[in-house]
Amino acid sequence: MRGQSNSRSYRIVTSVVRILQRWLRPFERTPLHPQWLVLRHRGEIERWVNAQARGTLVDVGCGNGRLRDALPSSVRYLGIDYPTTVALGYSGSADILGDAAALPIADACVDVVVLLDVLEHLPDPALAVAEAARILREGGRCLVHVPFLYPLHDEPHDYQRWTRYGLERLFASAGFKLTEIRETVHPVELGTALVVMALTSALASAIEHRGAAILLAPVVVALVPLLNLFGWVSAAVLPAPALMPFSYRVIAEKDSLQGMSCLSEQRSLL
Repeated sequence: MRGQSNSRSYRIVTSVVRILQRWLRPFERTPLHPQWLVLRHRGEIERWVNAQARGTLVDVGCGNGRLRDALPSSVRYLGIDYPTTVALGYSGSADILGDAAALPIADACVDVVVLLDVLEHLPDPALAVAEAARILREGGRCLVHVPFLYPLHDEPHDYQRWTRYGLERLFASAGFKLTEIRETVHPVELGTALVVMALTSALASAIEHRGAAILLAPVVVALVPLLNLFGWVSAAVLPAPALMPFSYRVIAEKDSLQGMSCLSEQRSLL
């Protein structure tokens, strides 16, 4: 009975949060939004992908498909997603429904594979990385963005986080050569964003339970833009140590030497 009660409470809180998300969507580009300090960097990711895009690009876990219109017309875009993702409320339309661990694409026929905020939602991310390597041509690139310090999301399908060292091992095991791995978002911005998200999430829970804590709503609403602006200004003047990144941005290249070394090993066994 207790487990059923907790599950019901979780569903109600999630419902309240989603309603608040819809109401706040028009304010995403302003300090009034609880995730402004994180969302304002979204354009950087799109510009980063745009700079690397070429040939045929496969967007695995395409969600709302926001990359489709952001890419040059010379790039052939193919969005793939899993039916369960659509059920979570994403409004985009995938070109193909499929599993990241078993992509319905032939070997070595793609120039770029994109995995933006996808790997943390996969039960076995190593299979997805191996599939990316399989469908990429030699010299093809896998562009990856994964969170490190970020709240649970799209539950219950949020399984893991990585450090840069874990990412190095994950991609090396699939024969990739990492050409870039970079931390994102200033630690002060991130720390402030986490405080703001914790406050607004607690407020959503108070609304659901109709407790006395709801009286703090005006205070929380007033604090959101003030804290956001504090984090933004502080990040502009303080150095940025790499001890607590919001996420990692990775460029992994399919190493043609990997295939050659495997062939050499096979020949040496003959």
